[in-house]
Amino acid sequence: MLFPSSTMGNYFHAFILVCFGLCFIISPLMAGNLWNDVVVVREDSSVTLSCFDSPPKSSVLVTWKMISAREDRWSYLLSASCIDGQTDGRSSRVFGDRTFEISADASLIFKAAAASQGRYSCVIEQDDKKLQERIVLLALIKFTITPTPPVTVDSTLRLVAQVSPSSVAAWGTWVSSSGEQLYTEISHDKGSLLSKLPRITSKDSGVYTCRIRVHGNNDTSVSEHRVNVTVNERAVFSFTDVTHGGPRSMAALSHSLVTLTCPPILGDYVLLYWQYPDSKRMELIFQFDRWRRSSTNKTKHHLHLIDPTSLAVGGNFSFLLSPALKDGGLYLCEVFLDDRAFSQGNTLSVLHGHIKSSRTALDLSCMYSQRSQVKAVIWSYVQDPSRFLQSSAVLGRITTSVALPVTPETAGRYACTLYLKNGNSVQYMYTVTMANIDLTVSPGPALPPAAEDVSASSYVSSFSFLLFLIPMIAVAVGVLLWRQGYCVTRRSVEQSLSHHSGEVENIYENPDDLRQTPPQGAVYMDLKPTGEMDVYKELDRYNQCCG
Repeated sequence: MLFPSSTMGNYFHAFILVCFGLCFIISPLMAGNLWNDVVVVREDSSVTLSCFDSPPKSSVLVTWKMISAREDRWSYLLSASCIDGQTDGRSSRVFGDRTFEISADASLIFKAAAASQGRYSCVIEQDDKKLQERIVLLALIKFTITPTPPVTVDSTLRLVAQVSPSSVAAWGTWVSSSGEQLYTEISHDKGSLLSKLPRITSKDSGVYTCRIRVHGNNDTSVSEHRVNVTVNERAVFSFTDVTHGGPRSMAALSHSLVTLTCPPILGDYVLLYWQYPDSKRMELIFQFDRWRRSSTNKTKHHLHLIDPTSLAVGGNFSFLLSPALKDGGLYLCEVFLDDRAFSQGNTLSVLHGHIKSSRTALDLSCMYSQRSQVKAVIWSYVQDPSRFLQSSAVLGRITTSVALPVTPETAGRYACTLYLKNGNSVQYMYTVTMANIDLTVSPGPALPPAAEDVSASSYVSSFSFLLFLIPMIAVAVGVLLWRQGYCVTRRSVEQSLSHHSGEVENIYENPDDLRQTPPQGAVYMDLKPTGEMDVYKELDRYNQCCG
C-alpha cells in the first residue's frame, strides 16, 4: 500500500519522537540510577534515612522496605501510621541481626554494617493507594590509613577511601589539614580515592578530609569525611626492601642529548644522585615528588624529567641530560614506592673535541671524562684508516697535529673514537678542508665548532706580511749603523753568527744569537716595529743618543 509523501513524513517524525522517549525512559534503568537520593556513610556509624521532603497533612501509612545488592526482591522492614508528618510512636524491629527503628518523623534509623548496603524504599499510602515512593541508595565508605598512625618520619602515608558500590563515585579528593587539595587518583572500577604523602614529617600531622560526590546527587552536594593523622617524631623510617637494577655504561658527545633511565616503576618520588667524574664525591642533584607535585633541580639546569605530566601513562621516571665535559660520572636514580626502593646506575663518559692553532700546525684534541670505564681513545684518518697518526696523550686528553699549510694529502676527515670497556663507543669527527689557494679548516657535523678555531688562511697572510717586513728592517739597520759611525766588518758578523747559531744566515730570524756575546765595537738592536713609520722613529732616537 502506498502513502502520500506528507503522510510518510509525519509517521517518520512520530517514530523519531517515540525513540527519543524510550531512550529517556530506558537509559536510567540501564544505568541503574533507580533512586532519588544517595547517602554515603562509614561502616558502624548511625544512619538516618528521611521518608519525605515535606510531611503530608493527612493521615497516611508509611512502609519501609529494602533490597540489598545481592538480592532481587524487596524485604519488608517496618511500617507506621503518620498524621501531619508525625508517627504514633517509635517502633523497632530486628531484621537479619540488625535493628531498625522508625522515628517520630517517619525516618528510618539503624547502624550501618557491611550488609546494610543497598536501596531503601519508603512508600506512602492512603486508603490502600500509593501516593508517593522515595528510594534512597545507601553506599558505604571505608577508610584505610597506612601505616597505622602514629606514622614514622620519612615514611610514605597512604590515604585510601573506598566507596561501595563502586559505580556511585563520581568525583572525590583529599584535603590536607591546612586546606590544601591533595593530588588524588580515582579508580572508578574500584570506587577508590587514593592520595599519598611521601617522606612525611611532623608538619604533616592533623585532620584530613575526604570530599566525595556520587552519581544521582546534585553537583553541589558533597559529603565530607574526616580522619586524623599523627606522626611519631622520635622514629625515622629506613628502607630495607631495596631492588638494584643492572648498571648502565654509556658514552656521549658533549652537548648531545643523553637519556638517564630509572627503574621502570611508577613510584611516589624519585631522587637522582650524581657522583663527580673520576671522583668519589656524590651529591643529590634532583628530586621529584609525584604526589605533592614538587621538584627541585639543585645543580644542573640542562637536566630535566622527560615528561612529568605523562608519568601515569609511561609508568616510570626518566631524565634528559645535555652534558658538558665535566658532567660525566655516575648518575644514581632511586625510585620509592610505599615502603620499597628501587635503584638504577648510569655511568657516563663525555667526549669533547677541541681545536687549537699554532703557526706551523693545527692541533686536534679530544678530552674525555669518567676515565675508569674507558678502554681506549684513538685518532684516525677516515680516508685512510691504515695511516698512522702521531698522537700525544695525557690524562683525559689525546692530541694529534695537522701540519700547516694544509695539503691535499693532509686534508680530510679526522675521527676521534672513544671505546668503553663494555664495547660501546662514541666518535667525534673533524674535517680539515683546502679551497683553492686559501686554506681553511672546518669542523665535522658531530659537534659545533670549537671556540678557538682559527682558519689556516690567517697564517698565509701573516707569512706574507713577514716577508715584506724583513727587508724593511734590514735597510733600517744598515742606515742606523752608518749613522752611528761604527765599523762592523762582514767577517766579524759572520764569525759571531757561526759561533752562536750554527748555519743561521739571516740575523733577523734569530736576534737572540746576536745578543749573547756581541763583538767588541759593535751594537745590535732588536727592532719590533708596529708600523712602517716606527722604524724611522727608532733611527731618530739613536741619532740623538749618539749626538
